[in-house]
Amino acid sequence: RARADVIMGIRGLTAFLDRFPSVWDTLVLKPLTPAEIKEGKQRVIKLAVDGYALLYYLYFSNNFNCVCGGQYAQFAEFTKSYISNLQKNGFSLFVVMDGTIEEAKEQTIVQRETDLVKTVKQLTSSEKYWGKKALPVLCRNVFLEVLQSLNVKVAFVDGEADKVVAALARANGCCAISKDSDFYVLELPAGYIPVDLLEVNRSGHVVAKRFARARFLQELGLKSELFPLFASAVGNDFVGLDLLRPFHVSLAQEEATLPASWQGGDKEPTIRDLLIVKVAAFIAKHETESAAINAILAAAVKQHEQDVANGEEVKAGGEEEGEKAQVFTKEALEEAIKTSVQQYKLDPALVKAIGADTKLTTGAKCGMSPVLIQKFRDGNFDPKTMNVLTRGSFWCGGLVEDVDAESAWSSSRPIRSAMYAMLLEGTKKSVSERVRVEGHKFGEEEVEVASSSPLPFSEVLKGADASKRRKALFDILGEAPANMPEQQLLAAACVRYWIKTQAPITAVEVAAVLAAMLQRDEDKNIRQSKEARPAWFSLKFAHRLAHLQAIFVSANLLDQVLLHPVPAINAAEAYDGEFCHRFHHLQFRAKGIAALSEQLRKDGVDWKTFWNMYKAVTDNLEDKIKGTIQENLEGGIMWGPTGPEGRDETVEKSVDISKLVDSKKGAQAKGVTGGLFGTLLDDEEDEDEDEDEDEDED
Repeated sequence: RARADVIMGIRGLTAFLDRFPSVWDTLVLKPLTPAEIKEGKQRVIKLAVDGYALLYYLYFSNNFNCVCGGQYAQFAEFTKSYISNLQKNGFSLFVVMDGTIEEAKEQTIVQRETDLVKTVKQLTSSEKYWGKKALPVLCRNVFLEVLQSLNVKVAFVDGEADKVVAALARANGCCAISKDSDFYVLELPAGYIPVDLLEVNRSGHVVAKRFARARFLQELGLKSELFPLFASAVGNDFVGLDLLRPFHVSLAQEEATLPASWQGGDKEPTIRDLLIVKVAAFIAKHETESAAINAILAAAVKQHEQDVANGEEVKAGGEEEGEKAQVFTKEALEEAIKTSVQQYKLDPALVKAIGADTKLTTGAKCGMSPVLIQKFRDGNFDPKTMNVLTRGSFWCGGLVEDVDAESAWSSSRPIRSAMYAMLLEGTKKSVSERVRVEGHKFGEEEVEVASSSPLPFSEVLKGADASKRRKALFDILGEAPANMPEQQLLAAACVRYWIKTQAPITAVEVAAVLAAMLQRDEDKNIRQSKEARPAWFSLKFAHRLAHLQAIFVSANLLDQVLLHPVPAINAAEAYDGEFCHRFHHLQFRAKGIAALSEQLRKDGVDWKTFWNMYKAVTDNLEDKIKGTIQENLEGGIMWGPTGPEGRDETVEKSVDISKLVDSKKGAQAKGVTGGLFGTLLDDEEDEDEDEDEDEDED
């Protein structure tokens, strides 16, 4: 998610608190013993949770790979383990998710999506990509599926979740869980625990650190009611550094006395550490908020006048990329501070944001019916499609792709255009798709709504029968593959759509995707994912896989709008980025009769199931695929005469194999052989070369 929170955090405060152990309370919990349970002991600890903060934490804290498109099965297993252990320790979670994108936040999100495009460029092609992250596009779906399977309460709100989380925590007397330094400021009876400090150890015990707000204020000598002003004067999204610069410079000669319990260790305090204590000391001198604001304004104006008189150039430009410049004036600083302070005041009515009432409106014929609102709140009507109804826009972000090529959202646009026609029922002629455009920027493209709809959404809500809804789905996606298990039907139909739109595609690309779907759960769930970009990563294949994931997203949304005439795509079952890339790398130049069958065997994929699925998915699409697969007379399957990619295929050389595999020993040392999901075909290497020589002689 490109975050568009009302407040994005207090500059430097989290780092300052990381070295301030006395302002944290450590809580350690372990599950009740069987004896305690038998005695009737119970423990219920309620938590109000910012869903996206938890989602990001769970995916990236375990260093799951994102450059290959997502490791959904491992992520699902880790999330299930983490939440289950919290529940065993008596925690009861209420997870609040962001909903639609409000007009006031759109430009902020556009800027952050543009920044994400630059991040993807670094992830896929730069040597300096460590620490860069992009949340895979289907992670939220997997996250919700796990929460629902564990009976965790989830609610989507109209806009941003942060303040609703805080209001629920205050109203219910429970801890708030998020990753936003603004929560430190809010007065919450049961406190605030940053999500990365709510840890489950290997023993299943929970170790949490809760912020001791009163103790922190005491250490800095601040009154509770002055905390919002302190946060604003340090700097946040409402009060930028350009406006605050004169005030901050005016404090240069002030003595900075760090609290006695603050621990710098071997490191000297940073300039921002010192600034935090100086701002606190300045504000602490004043009895009231208004008096402190007036003092800040006076100090800032005096310093600004001195700067101008001395001819010092005062540049206006945000400290962080994408930050809007703010030109200093007394009036601008005063307005920004007062606006910021107001943001820390919680409206008790926010607790109703998870209920039947809504501020969302639509001009579509379906209206904002109670049935639709409840589906939205429960996560059964996606915010992306709700945004189409309420704002006439659809946000196409979050793909790890080749950012120098056309957006990978392009091939699935016909699916969405048909969906827009169903939703809007003639009330709009176009929908604004926010998508990556030329120049590595996130822009806007008007997409024409399909001229006719196979089934209007208002009719769906009134109870259109399942056969009619199913027909509408496959009229848009194309004919469903024959003899396919119901749970795999939608994903398989998407692969057919992918082959058609990406033609000419190669047999090995299709094989990699289907083999990934047919892995054993026990294999993929325990396989360790690595954050690094693998040596066998192919940008060309990554872009094709990004197209596939965009098709998955679009098809899932269409299926949801039609009230699921077929089961939705389970990303944990349907996509495995690392597997796809490695299978493709191992097989795209494979030779020998046994190469494909042996690879499937090593990956734990039943060749007969794979072959039946491959034939069903590629039926009547052979002219769109380079390379072939055929049955082996001795049993099993093999690459056909044209090989995995077709003889005339110009093969992308994504990695120098000679460097990757010098010998069987060398390959093992580099971690590219063995494992549950495939190895280099070391044992057949010599045989393959001999066979190739024989063919050349013939």
